Amino acid sequence: MHTAFSERLANLRKERGLTQKEAAEQLEISAALLSHYEKGIRECGLAFVCKAAAFYDVSCDYILGVSDSRHAMAETFDARETPQDREFRAVTLFRAATVLSDELSAFGGQDRLRSYYALAIYRIAAEAVKQGILPKSWIAVPDRAAESLSGAVMDSIVKNGIPKSEKSAPPRTAPPACLQTVVENSERILQKEFAKFFDAETN
Repeated sequence: MHTAFSERLANLRKERGLTQKEAAEQLEISAALLSHYEKGIRECGLAFVCKAAAFYDVSCDYILGVSDSRHAMAETFDARETPQDREFRAVTLFRAATVLSDELSAFGGQDRLRSYYALAIYRIAAEAVKQGILPKSWIAVPDRAAESLSGAVMDSIVKNGIPKSEKSAPPRTAPPACLQTVVENSERILQKEFAKFFDAETN
């Protein structure tokens, strides 16, 4: 087995804060066998690769060292930047979300980021239910609670959920085009909304 597999298997476990014994129990193998896999002493079968990838929520290509992107969603996109990355489209949002997730993964922020994205979609769905656009049965939490609780948790994720690290970010000349497009368009939206609010206050 390629050494990248052993290293990634061990690193993914450590990122989760699991001991070999705890991870081995979840993966339904012995701690000794997991230790051998992590040290590259023994090779595992395809079934274990699939099980470990699912357990650590990464693609098989990532855990095998074939790809540096942790998620299969990213692999459906061309890793190279495209002219469309400079357009503010739905696919650009997906690409930017994937890039950001991959950037934060080394710091353990992936799960929290996924929660943030889920709550953003949930808030829109909850508002659509409130407006009668979607069926009420789609959201179980009462209107006010859905709005206030999801907003509070999202704020908490931004303030406290993205882990701080002693590592400094690797030097880059510019952010990936898809992320830059999303950031620039988001700042335009904020400026537009601020201008509207300012005009309303002065009139």
